[in-house]
Amino acid sequence: MDADGRLSSLRRRFVLISALNWLPIAMAMAVLIVLMDSRGLDLNVIGLILALYGLTTVVLELPTGGLADVISRRGVLAVSAGVGTVALAGAAFATAAWQFTILYMLFGVARALSSGPAEAWYVDSVKAVRADADIRKGLAAASVAGAIALGSGTIIGGSLALLPIFPESGPVTAVSAPMLLATLLNLVLLVTVVVGMRESTRPRTQVRLRAVVADVPRTVGSGIALGVRNRVLARLLLTVFPVGVALTSVELLTPRRLLDLTGDSGTSAGVYGVIAAIGFASHAVGASLSSPLASLSGGAVRGVVAGTLVTMLGPVSLFATGGLEGTASVVATAGGYALMFLGLGLNGPLHSELTHHQVESKQRATVVSIKSLVMQGGGSLSNVTLPLLAGAWSIPGAWLVAGLLVGASAVLYIGIYRPAERPPDHGPEQDEPASEPSDRTDAELQLPRSGR
Repeated sequence: MDADGRLSSLRRRFVLISALNWLPIAMAMAVLIVLMDSRGLDLNVIGLILALYGLTTVVLELPTGGLADVISRRGVLAVSAGVGTVALAGAAFATAAWQFTILYMLFGVARALSSGPAEAWYVDSVKAVRADADIRKGLAAASVAGAIALGSGTIIGGSLALLPIFPESGPVTAVSAPMLLATLLNLVLLVTVVVGMRESTRPRTQVRLRAVVADVPRTVGSGIALGVRNRVLARLLLTVFPVGVALTSVELLTPRRLLDLTGDSGTSAGVYGVIAAIGFASHAVGASLSSPLASLSGGAVRGVVAGTLVTMLGPVSLFATGGLEGTASVVATAGGYALMFLGLGLNGPLHSELTHHQVESKQRATVVSIKSLVMQGGGSLSNVTLPLLAGAWSIPGAWLVAGLLVGASAVLYIGIYRPAERPPDHGPEQDEPASEPSDRTDAELQLPRSGR
């Protein structure tokens, strides 16, 4: 197979793994909040459980990213799929708060293990085939596939919750059945990762326990140091914190808002599945338009700023639903979802591309984990504070605060676009080739990389 064929094969496998990674999560997400609510957990308890999930992810995010860089991206992602399968199966039958707490901590372990290996594997594999190959196309395609998987998963999960074939009580109900199907799909992901995610064999000395114990902290430390010293990378990482706040605001509060409007857990789960699917479809559209947006706006940085402002409009427009009831409120909520996820789709591939241009291969999975860690930090804080804010003010009021935080993050991009400044020469260890792909603008090539 020639180089172009190998690049196409890598892109197809990356897209497939990305889709399978998100499909079972989406099916579970469509019913998890309603499932816990239907089994007697109130919103504050649910928020605390989600906060523990976020804390677990935060604690493990960097060590697991370093583990993927040191040992094996495929191995770490396979373990993630295995742990996720156990958590999904358990959630289908859980009835008590302590059970959901344990299972959500397992979800956190799986999430931490999965945030970085596939993307790092793809970027490094592409660069191994052709040093100046374009990574934006693959990143955008994977983002589109992930969004489609999320949308279809929420539709499937929500639709199963509406089927009258399941009993109203017992171990398997309408809102727990999607968890069982998600479990099977996660097993498919596990097999796909093991079979399709080929990577270079690591030296035997590198995978010994003593080497792992020494190399993982060293890799994590170098990744953190890079994120602190490199002002461009630091700003890029900080911008994802409010994104975590915004995502949590809709994932945590919207199901409860719909439950208040409909008065029925099955109906609210089905409606939420449809609304979330509309949002994820918008994410897929945004991701497919990210490259044209960068070209039209004059570079990836300006494209990311535009995507950030569109993202802000989503939660801000959801604030306006506070005075609406019934069908009008549901339609307006769907519109706010669409706006926010359109912006996230526009933003994601360009933000990832800019991030990878600041990172070397040996730290790639670690830095992706740092990015996920920052986002989870925003989400964890929101899991505790947003229910309190919603109780003291309103759910739409909490959405407004989240949207304004996203809009404020746009100022972090000021100073990144500096056409007069060129990156220093890093010699043969530099991750970027001297000859860049033709679809990148001069402004992108002139991003400063001080502190490397």
